Amino acid sequence: MTARLSELPTAPGRLPLLGHSLSILRNPLEFIGSLSGCGEVVRIYLGPKPAYLVTTAELIRYVSLNEDLWRRDELAESIKEICLNSVNILTGKEHELRRRMIAPAFKQARLADYAVVTAEIANKWAAELPGGQDVNLMESIHGLVLETVSSTLFRGDFTEHAKEQIRIDIPWLLTEVVRRGSLPAAVRKSRLIANSRFARRSRRLRAAIREVVVQYRLDDQDRGDVLSALIRHTDKETGATLSDEEIIDELILVMAGGVGSQASLLGWIIYETLANPAVAAQVYEEIDAVVGFDAVRAEHVPELPYLRTVLLETLRMWAPWVSTRTANGPVSLGGFTLPDGATIAYSPYMIHRDDTYYENANRHDPERWSPENIARVEKRTSLTFGIGPRRCPGNHYSVLAITLQAAAFFAYWRPELDTTATVSPSNKDFVLSPSQVPLHLVRR
Repeated sequence: MTARLSELPTAPGRLPLLGHSLSILRNPLEFIGSLSGCGEVVRIYLGPKPAYLVTTAELIRYVSLNEDLWRRDELAESIKEICLNSVNILTGKEHELRRRMIAPAFKQARLADYAVVTAEIANKWAAELPGGQDVNLMESIHGLVLETVSSTLFRGDFTEHAKEQIRIDIPWLLTEVVRRGSLPAAVRKSRLIANSRFARRSRRLRAAIREVVVQYRLDDQDRGDVLSALIRHTDKETGATLSDEEIIDELILVMAGGVGSQASLLGWIIYETLANPAVAAQVYEEIDAVVGFDAVRAEHVPELPYLRTVLLETLRMWAPWVSTRTANGPVSLGGFTLPDGATIAYSPYMIHRDDTYYENANRHDPERWSPENIARVEKRTSLTFGIGPRRCPGNHYSVLAITLQAAAFFAYWRPELDTTATVSPSNKDFVLSPSQVPLHLVRR
C-alpha cells in the first residue's frame, strides 16, 4: 500500500526559506550521516523546494538500474554554461548513443597509452618534490592531476594554451558547480557576480579547447589520446559522429569527473597509508619488491596487489557524498509516490560508512579487499563509480592513474606525517577532499 506523501519524514533542522541548504554547505557529512535512521526516504529542503534522500543501498540500486524513471535536471542546471549536452545529463536513446560514442576513448588499448603518459608525469612529479621540507601535499597533488588529465585528453605543442586554461579555470569551476548544486534555485540565480564569472570562465575554457579540436580535425592523425578517439569514432549502429561542441562537452566532463576526484582520492590514499604504520609497512615492502629504486612503469600496476587493496578501501571510505536524479513522471519509491519533477538524492558515502553494509565501516582496513576476504564484501553496495547505465565510463582509467601516482610517490619518499595537524574532509568536489596532507618529505 502506498503511503501519503505527507507521512514521509522530514530531516530535522530546516530553516525558513533556506531549508537545509546551510547544513549541506557547512557540513554535508554530518548532515547526511544523521539521516540514515530517519527512514528509507527522507525529505530535505533545498530552500523552499523539497528533495527526497534515499538512504538504503537497495533503493539506490533501484534508482540506478531503472534509468527510464529519471532525468538529470538539477545537474544540467548547475553545469549548463560549462557543459552544454554531455553524456551525464543526456537521457534515453541520446544517452545510450553518447555512451557508445565515447566508449572507444576508454578501451584497453587506449588505457595502455594513457598509462605510459601517466607514469612519466608521476615519476617527474615525485622526483621534483622538495625533500627535507614540510609541505601540504594537496597543493602539489592538484597540479599533478591537472597535468595528467589534460595530457591524456590531447597532446602536441599547440595544446599548451588549452592546458594552461584548464589549469587556471577548472579548479574554480568545479568548486562552483558543487556550490551551485547545493543552493536553492532562487539563491543561485541571485548570485549575479558569481554567475557572471562562471559564465565568462566557461566560455573562455570552451574557446581554448575548441581551438585544439579544430586543429586536430585539420591534422587528421591519431595521437593516442582521448580527443583522437572521440574525433575518429563513427557509431556502427547509426553512422553518427560527434560534433566539435559535443566533443568539447565530453572533454570537459572527463576533466570535471577526473581532476577533483582523482586529486582527492590520491590525497586520501597517501594520508590513510601513512596514518597506519602497518599499512605503510606493507605498501613499502611491495614497492621495494616490484619497483625498487627504479621509475614506476605501467606494467608494474598488476604486480601491486596490496596497493590495490589500499586504493579500493580508500575508494570505499571516500566515495562521492551526493548524487541526484529528477523524477521523469510520478515515481513509486520506498512506499511513497513522488511527483513528476521531484529531486531524488542519495549518498554513496553514507552507504559505505554504514555498519549495516560494511563491518567497522569507519575503519580504513585494506584487508577487507584481500583475496581471502573479498568474497564477504557486499559488491552490490559498492557505489563509488555508480552502477547501471550511468556507471562512470572512465573508472578503469581513474584506478590506473591513482595507482601509478601513489606508487611513484612511495617509490621516491618515506615521508613523516604530521599527526598534530587536523585533516578534515572538504566539500569542494563531489568526492570530499582532505583539507591538507601535512608531511615532512624524507627521500628514500
